[in-house]
Amino acid sequence: MQLVVFDFCETLVNFQSADRFVEYVIKNENYRKYRWLFHVNRILSKTRVLSVLGKFFPELNPSKRLKLLQVKGMSQEKIKKYAQEFYEDNVMPNLIHPLYELMQSHIKNGDYVLILSGGYSPYINVFSQKHQVKAFFATEIAFKAGKVTGKFEGKDCLYGQKTVLLQQYLQNNKINYTKKIAYSDSASDLPLLQWADEAFVISKRKSQPWAKQYGFKEIIHD
Repeated sequence: MQLVVFDFCETLVNFQSADRFVEYVIKNENYRKYRWLFHVNRILSKTRVLSVLGKFFPELNPSKRLKLLQVKGMSQEKIKKYAQEFYEDNVMPNLIHPLYELMQSHIKNGDYVLILSGGYSPYINVFSQKHQVKAFFATEIAFKAGKVTGKFEGKDCLYGQKTVLLQQYLQNNKINYTKKIAYSDSASDLPLLQWADEAFVISKRKSQPWAKQYGFKEIIHD
């Protein structure tokens, strides 16, 4: 049995899902309580403050944090409801089919398939349950008294945090596997790709130079 790890955004689906989910919730709920944060985010982006912060503190991800703050106070029940609808309206119509089919092939072959994503756990959970994924790790939205706090629960599931969570999971679960395989589109997942015995970089339409630089295999899709 092989241990197979998939990134989610731009690996299994063709978009970045975290901010889009928050925007989907705001739009469908018509939730404008913290709309002013949208304008703060926009100003900081235009003045390049966020890009400078991202350069020096890549794991901080301030734009993503400001986006999540816009749904502060929303109930956990509504987040769960919108996660199901987001899965139906956004995730399934935007699958990268060659990669989704590859994931299904691994599952049918009896491999142990996991998802690690910087997307939010409510809709990653829906996807994982519906597609026989053994387990997933994603950025957790923090709740207090059943309401969104506007913060992450723990660290953002990006960069080295993915391998930290994966190694903790493997330490706590006795999984007998013969090979470790990882799929991701992003250089931010270098720790995960280098951890694998066999790593595949997922690229849209053209090759990414860094894939060859690190000696990874590459899957190019339309």
